[in-house]
Amino acid sequence: MQQNNREFILIDKKDEAENITSLFFKPSDNLHYEFKSGQYVNARPLSVSGHGKSYTISSPSYEKLICLTIKRKGAVSSALIDFPLNHKILLDGPYGFFYPEDNCDELVMIAGGIGVTPFYSIIKDRLNSKNKTKITLFYSNKKLKDVSFFKEFNELVKNYPQFNIVYTLTQDDTKHPTINEYSRIGEKMLKKYVVSFKKKCYYVCGSIQFVNDMWKLLKDHGVIESCIFTESFF
Repeated sequence: MQQNNREFILIDKKDEAENITSLFFKPSDNLHYEFKSGQYVNARPLSVSGHGKSYTISSPSYEKLICLTIKRKGAVSSALIDFPLNHKILLDGPYGFFYPEDNCDELVMIAGGIGVTPFYSIIKDRLNSKNKTKITLFYSNKKLKDVSFFKEFNELVKNYPQFNIVYTLTQDDTKHPTINEYSRIGEKMLKKYVVSFKKKCYYVCGSIQFVNDMWKLLKDHGVIESCIFTESFF
């Protein structure tokens, strides 16, 4: 259900990682905002000229507030992060089909940097609904300080046995008990945590280069195209 140019009010902020902030909005009309976890909206600040920018909703669909987790990059993103509380914006959407259907027996999610936002929403929604589908999230960042939702993901791993996360850092050798790997995601890493590439649905989100590399890696190991779902950003 599209809800075009609906007004929202910024009511809270939370720093997630270096240069990454979660912004929490409530509808000005106080009516429910309906979306599927994994979808995105087009956000247009009323005080910034132009067409705005698209952001994935990082909150699960069962929460009352709409959360956009944004990396400080570009005029619109920086303006949104710097807005004071009670500032108003327009959200157009939701859009997109980047969410798993119920026919997936096992989910493998591969995130690069801020590309983790749809997965955070999807994972929380699935676990909250008591869905028993096994989920493995590979989450790649350059440095430990870049990891978003670190505490929240670790709590989910403790509380839900069907969920596992593989953290990997590509430019940081800082030792931490929950960091699993210190290299780019490749064949060796995937095989270490995913016993078989078959009978799984794969979801990949990150930069265009990251998504292309992961898509090729999966295809080279026999994963059929209909089981690979991607979303990329500039």
